[in-house]
This record gives sequence, C-alpha cells and structure tokens, in this order.
Amino acid sequence: MIILTMFLSEQNLKERILKDRYNSIIFRESRGEDLFLVGGYVRDALRGINSADRDYIVTGNTKSFVSKINEALKGTIVEFKKGKLIRLYLKNGITFDISRLAGSLEEDLSKRDFTINAIAWSPVCGLVDPCNGRKDLKNRIVRSLSDENMMSDPLRLVRAYRFASELNGTIERRSRQLIKVIHTMIEKISPERITSELYNILNSDNPAKYLKMALCDSVLKTILPISERMLRANLKVISTMDGKLNKFDGKYKLGLEKLFSQNLTFKGLLHLEILLWHEGEFLPLLFPKVKLSNKMIRRITLAHRGMSEFEGSSLFDVFCDTKESALDVLVIKDRMDLLKEYERFLNVWERGIISPFEISEIFKIRGVKLGQVIRKCRKEQFEKRIITKRDAIKVINGILHNISYQT
Repeated sequence: MIILTMFLSEQNLKERILKDRYNSIIFRESRGEDLFLVGGYVRDALRGINSADRDYIVTGNTKSFVSKINEALKGTIVEFKKGKLIRLYLKNGITFDISRLAGSLEEDLSKRDFTINAIAWSPVCGLVDPCNGRKDLKNRIVRSLSDENMMSDPLRLVRAYRFASELNGTIERRSRQLIKVIHTMIEKISPERITSELYNILNSDNPAKYLKMALCDSVLKTILPISERMLRANLKVISTMDGKLNKFDGKYKLGLEKLFSQNLTFKGLLHLEILLWHEGEFLPLLFPKVKLSNKMIRRITLAHRGMSEFEGSSLFDVFCDTKESALDVLVIKDRMDLLKEYERFLNVWERGIISPFEISEIFKIRGVKLGQVIRKCRKEQFEKRIITKRDAIKVINGILHNISYQT
C-alpha cells in the first residue's frame, strides 16, 4: 500500500495527467467537446500515484467520441446499458470508461460515493471540486456524500474501509454511523463485488486496523459468519504477524507483494488465511459472501491443515501435509527459524536416497502401498534415521512388514 506522502499543486497535477500518453491522446481528440477526467484517477493523481482507474465524462455524443479516440488507440469497444457507459479495452489490459454527462458536472459529481471521488479535471477548467474532496483527501478522511448515495449501492459500505486503508486514514463519524445502521444491506451485494473490496483491504499494510473497524460496525460479521470472539483473535494475529513481516529482507519481502490469485498478493493471502480461521476444517461453503478461486481454496485448505497440525505433529508431517502452503504456516506461526528445515525437507522429498522407481522395482509394489512406503521412507531420511541406501532398504522391509501385519 502507498500511504499519502505528497499532495500535488494544480500545476503539477496538470503536468502529471497530461504526461500520461493515453490522457494526452484522449484530451487531444476531445476538441470541440467538454471532456472531464473524474473519480479515482484524479484522486490518486493528487496523491502522486498512478491509477489504473480511467473514467471520463463527455458532454457530446458518447458513441461518436469513443469511435474517434479508438482510431488512435485501436481497442475493443463494449457498450453497457446501465449508466449508458462505454468501455474501451486495449490489448495491454488498460481500460477506459466513458459516459455521457447528464445535467451539470456538479450534479454528476454529487451522485458519487465519497467526497474524495467527487473530483474532476480538464485542461480547460482545471480542478473541479464542488464537494471539498481535495480537503478530505489531504486530511485522509473518507466522507460519504449523502445517505441516499450510500444506500443506492450498498457496496459503498465496504468501500469506505477500503479507501480508509489505502489512505491510512479515517472514516468520517457521521458516515460511519450510517454504515452501522444500514450494514445489513450488504447482504444484497454479489460475492464477487464484496470479495474484490475485501481483497483490496487485505492487500494493504494495516488491514487489521480497518477490518477491526468493520467488525465494530457489524460489517465484517455480515460478510464472514465467524464468531466475534474468533474474528477479534484472528485480527490480533494479523496485526502481530504484520509487525514481523516488516522485518523481512530480500527476496521474501519482495515476494509478499507478488500477485497470487484474484488480484490478491501473497501478503494479502496470509491475511486471508488467518482471517478465515475458525478452528475447524476449511469449508468454502461456510463463506458464501467470499468468492474463492480453486487455487485459493486449495491454498487456504492446506494452510489451515498445517496450522492445526503444527503443535502436535512432527515437522516432516506438517511440511508433507501442507505442501506449497508450508511457508505460509511458518510465517503465520512465527517460525521462520525453521526455514532451513523446510528447504532440507524439499531436498529430501525431491532427491531421496532411494527413488520411487527403485522402491517399486525392488519391492514390486504399486499404488497406495508405494505412496505409503515413499512417505515413511522420506520421513526416516528427514529425521536422519536413514543415511545410506542400505539403511533405506532395511527400513522399507520393516515398513512393508508392518503394513502386511496391519492388513
């Protein structure tokens, strides 16, 4: 997360916006028409941050304007009925949302969610800020524009905490009181939209602070059916872990910011694994408001298995059962001192003293029995009770004898 560290003057804002190739092209092609850059891009540009959000409103014919700029940008045009929005997709993944201005610019801005998003800019008019969003942005305050605006799209209740986390700021008192009163409206929102906002919070540097706020306002419990006691305990673990993560060095620290799945970073993934912990087997059906990819489900399932086993199982069994989530478990349990042991486990598992093929050929076993023997043999090697291939063969004979006796 990038915390507000600078605030641009209007002249610097103009230079930043027009320095962007795409903004330069689109404003150049708008000759004869009033065109404004609005919302998230202006908000982030004022903070000195490049934003992926590019929303424009135009006073003229939207279709003809998009066709004109597409001659220069060569993208794909998609029309949406809702809000009369036209989206232009470029091959590099950048998108532009362009809609027609209905009424005055001030009326359009007044229908948005928060003051910090009700700011517009154009080369002709400069900064247009009828709701004092710039002041709130500078003070890192998330303030709703009206009760009606919040209720018109209840996802805005969750977005309030997301913007507060991005700014490392606060939600204005009256806005937060409104959220407390109407929090049940979140139940009407699709899991996909809620998940996107939740993941943005989890990707931030201090998610525990803002998730705790959401918990106090009954928002988090509406999303996650976990007891308040457990959620508070989980948030405490997240806060403690983040203090440790700040001390990571080199490749491990850089790796935390890489994307894992669904736009969630590895750091966000660690937060999610802790947040969804409820002292039981991880079952995605228990969390209908969180849309999880299959990749995410597998990772969380394995991490929770390792978290359950960590205190009562051997290190080998924890590593073996958690697979790619083993590193997550070490971080969550604050046992990065065992990292070299995990690396040794990987080496033993991948390059055992005796290979699976050799075991199969020597002892004429296949399938489940072969898998059992391989795991027990690797465990003996990891725990340094197998040093040579002769040791391995002797151990395997004992393993097979025990298996035959048990069956």
